[in-house]
Amino acid sequence: MPNYLHQAGGTLEGGFPWSIRMVSSASGDEAAAQTAWDTGITDMWGVAGWLALVPAGTVLTYTSTSTASATFKQTTKTVNTHSIAGTGGAGLPYQVAEVVRWTSSMATKWGRGRWYLPPMTAASLATAGFVLSASSVTEVKDAVNAFLAAVVGTLNLQVLHKKNTLSGPLANTLTPLDGGFVVDKLVIQRRRGDKYVPVATALTF
Repeated sequence: MPNYLHQAGGTLEGGFPWSIRMVSSASGDEAAAQTAWDTGITDMWGVAGWLALVPAGTVLTYTSTSTASATFKQTTKTVNTHSIAGTGGAGLPYQVAEVVRWTSSMATKWGRGRWYLPPMTAASLATAGFVLSASSVTEVKDAVNAFLAAVVGTLNLQVLHKKNTLSGPLANTLTPLDGGFVVDKLVIQRRRGDKYVPVATALTF
């Protein structure tokens, strides 16, 4: 059964990139795997409640699937382009992300995966700020569930183990995902917006 490397991404306000990735195995060919992946991602971006919490300057511009080599490098690649923008207001800082945590039967660090979704709007915060509101967490959950509904059954989602572990899987092996969850605590994805040049305002001495 071939393995596939999936990616989806786009731009934040100012043109800075964002992306998420997934590994799967599937009985179908690359075109079929990409069709399922693309459908899942666009279904996710079609959930109106979640899209209303994505800033209007944040855009999904592509999805892609590549057939993985034995060492999980890209080989052939199939790409779909899109232009689906959020419909919400002002966004949180570039490097602030809500996280989807993926789980497997292995209750260890190397048995889990993560998606760092693009920053949401300030309106996604709880009344006191600091964390996502319960309703925002529900919207993220509904959006990711829309993705899962489209791909599960066609794609077998996996955790990729890139390195050997002392007591667990060997490098370049897979463990199937069996669940996931969304949390209200926001996290930092340092690479997003790292090319932004801050505007400095001088102090008076």
